[in-house]
Amino acid sequence: MQKNPKRVLVLYDLPERIVGHDDPQYLLENMERSTERDVSRAVKRLGLELHTHGVFDEINDLWKKLEALNPDVVVNLCETYRGDRAHEGDVASLLELARVPYTGSRPSALHLCKDKGATKKIAGWDGVKVPAFMVFPQEGFQFREFPARFPLIVKPLNREASEGISQASIVTDWSSCEERSTWVAQKLKSDVIVEEYIHGRELYVGMIEYGGIIKPLPPRELFMTNLEKKDPMVATYRAKWDNVYRKKWGISTGSAANLTNAGAAMLADASVKIFRALGLRGYARLDWRLTEDGLPVFLEANPNPALSQDDDFAKAAKSAGYAYGELIAEIIGSALWCSTHHHKISENRAAEPRLCR
Repeated sequence: MQKNPKRVLVLYDLPERIVGHDDPQYLLENMERSTERDVSRAVKRLGLELHTHGVFDEINDLWKKLEALNPDVVVNLCETYRGDRAHEGDVASLLELARVPYTGSRPSALHLCKDKGATKKIAGWDGVKVPAFMVFPQEGFQFREFPARFPLIVKPLNREASEGISQASIVTDWSSCEERSTWVAQKLKSDVIVEEYIHGRELYVGMIEYGGIIKPLPPRELFMTNLEKKDPMVATYRAKWDNVYRKKWGISTGSAANLTNAGAAMLADASVKIFRALGLRGYARLDWRLTEDGLPVFLEANPNPALSQDDDFAKAAKSAGYAYGELIAEIIGSALWCSTHHHKISENRAAEPRLCR
């Protein structure tokens, strides 16, 4: 890590106002969410001075905390404000205004990556293969057919954690596609993205950026061992969060095996290209489908993915040789490096395009 940071503020979001959430012991001993607990413990083990702050809807309290503490770096684990994920980038904006180094992506990338259509357009423009897709705004919703091959998958445009995705999301004709799209728009109050379903392996590529160098981590893979190979494999909401459902279908993630050297290199190169194109910073996870012909197809980008020791990102880093504490130290060091070099890089984008923007 650079600049020998001392005071580290772990910033996270609260589901409601909770008394005592500024006490570091609350995170170390009582916090149910594993990311906040594991990161805080790692900060302590690194010999750094741990401070914590939880945010629900009192932004003035956060500003006062930043003024009083003057942290050397903020570990930004905030994903919501007032429970709304749409404001994830707004919390990062406040850190920008406070001119404090913080981990992960900047507000522009956090907002951009919530739009699955925009990220696919940018990736496709940069020559990365993406599914054929169409976006239907909720306001004035009007469905129409577009050039694509069935089956298609219907998703909320800007929801996370597979919210709104079920087996019913896979459609095989325009009538069922319109019906499902209308349901998403009306029931979930969301813009809709309809895209070609890519049959193949689902892979997750973690990325770490340090010193302007972007390093892909070994890919992770989603497995559904009890599913027939011909059936669609969909990472539904239940597939991620319902343990009974996961056991029924043999759902797990693990290291991606049996990738050819050429396939692994193609996946790594495309991941670095997208990381730069979307203006990601520090660390991120990219989701892919690998076709039966071995071609990677980009699905979506996840800036600031979960960092608990049991999450796929930390497990991928472990496969690359990072102990958990080393991973957290690398992410903190990246934040400090980016804060120091941001203006220099912004002025010389031709030499180092899109790094730490």
